[in-house]
Amino acid sequence: MRKMRIPFATFTSRSSRTIRTGAVLLGLLWAALWIGGCGKPAPAWFAAGHQQLESFKTDYLTGAEPRLVELRFPRVLRELKKSGDLDLIQKAWLTKMALQVAALEKAKADDYLAAEAALAVPENRQFYLFLTGEPAQVEAALVPKAYRPFLAALQSRNADAAVRKIADIEDPLSRLIAAGVLIRHLPPSEALLQTAVETASQNGWKRVLLAWLKESKTFHEKRGETAQAEAIGRRLNLIAP
Repeated sequence: MRKMRIPFATFTSRSSRTIRTGAVLLGLLWAALWIGGCGKPAPAWFAAGHQQLESFKTDYLTGAEPRLVELRFPRVLRELKKSGDLDLIQKAWLTKMALQVAALEKAKADDYLAAEAALAVPENRQFYLFLTGEPAQVEAALVPKAYRPFLAALQSRNADAAVRKIADIEDPLSRLIAAGVLIRHLPPSEALLQTAVETASQNGWKRVLLAWLKESKTFHEKRGETAQAEAIGRRLNLIAP
């Protein structure tokens, strides 16, 4: 059976039966699952892990009550740990880190690094470097295909091209992750901020929207564009509660 690509890497279980997935977003939001080439139901732990990760992602992006968000992720890990698959556990931590990057928050890497110390997975390592390291450190061939044109522009420090490549990314969350990566290395532009704000707004991701609106307000303040900054401030005041 042909392997189906996922944004981190195509992964298989280390059991006698191969697990293959078709996925969206970051490689753990599974759309389908086949075992041993047949259309058998997903293992209970796999299906439960998917459901918990979907809930965590939604709660995180939309800005659900913080205590609820923090309760979600341990449930994801509890299901994945039933398999003992360190590759999947690493991907779960990388997913959380990627959400933090999309929301312009510091990506907390300690737990991912602890899992990586027990098992080296090259694709996971490169995605970790993509999220947190210097662009020159990243091997483009090992990061998800959707990010590669953007990464090439970032590695050449071509800010305008990088922003255009971000806008071309089809998946909205991947687009915001790339925007969050870019802003760590190059000064923001109005085009980048507009792309990020519109993407978050269209998907109802309030937590991410607020973060990018604040970044946009600061951008205009620094440029002395008082009217634009004040307009964004009024928008923030209306939607923040």
